[in-house]
Amino acid sequence: MCVLQRAALGAAFSLVCAAAWAQSPFDGTWRPDPQRAGPNEKPDEYLLTGGTYECRSCTPPYKVAADGHDHPVAGNPRYDTLSVQLIDDRTIAKIAKKQGQTVFETRASVSPDGNSLVENQRLFGMSPNPIELTSKSTRSGPQKGASSLSGTWLRIETDLTHHDEDTTFKVIDQTLSMTDRMGRSFQAKLNGTNAPYKGSPEYNSVVVKRINANTIEESDQKDGTVVKVCTWTLEPDGKTLHVRFDDLHGRIQEQTGHKLP
Repeated sequence: MCVLQRAALGAAFSLVCAAAWAQSPFDGTWRPDPQRAGPNEKPDEYLLTGGTYECRSCTPPYKVAADGHDHPVAGNPRYDTLSVQLIDDRTIAKIAKKQGQTVFETRASVSPDGNSLVENQRLFGMSPNPIELTSKSTRSGPQKGASSLSGTWLRIETDLTHHDEDTTFKVIDQTLSMTDRMGRSFQAKLNGTNAPYKGSPEYNSVVVKRINANTIEESDQKDGTVVKVCTWTLEPDGKTLHVRFDDLHGRIQEQTGHKLP
């Protein structure tokens, strides 16, 4: 159970991972809480001036004309072109593409008082159907330039608009079955045996290991190479899961989820 990628970002139980074991309270359907900013979260920084849109906090930073046309963006593994269009004095729309295929669409709107920012995003290619995210940010520094979008913004929370990451676990004969609302699934032995991961363009195999009585480690793989490690820890109440996502490139995210009734 993991998506969020910041851009997209994510996003939210960023990136889908899952884990559980037989005869355990891990069985059931789990919903991730909205992803909230941690104490070390760095603000996003945008500048919209002179018909040019700039993201100074992006990795790598970029600058493109805000004219609604596709412009090349170098160095980003997720997309190679970006279009930015001004909808009105408080709203912009962005479309990112990879080799001509749309990977995400974003509509960002600033509140009338200029202190809040809401971004609605659709992600493509991560599941059979587009994933919709809603992010809320608050201004963390003075406005820069004439546009209300310009300045620094601290992300407050990000959530899946339609709870697409709701994930169901079931263990039978020491085999974990995972299914989610995004069309992804796997059945994996809890002894570290490699198993197919279905319905995801990001992963095609998975390994699940029991670390201790309350902790599971899931390694998602692409063509035999581990690309993400998810560590799940169950709270004593049996209704709360803490998860740590590691993309093995220095980006670590933590989040909490709860079992649905």
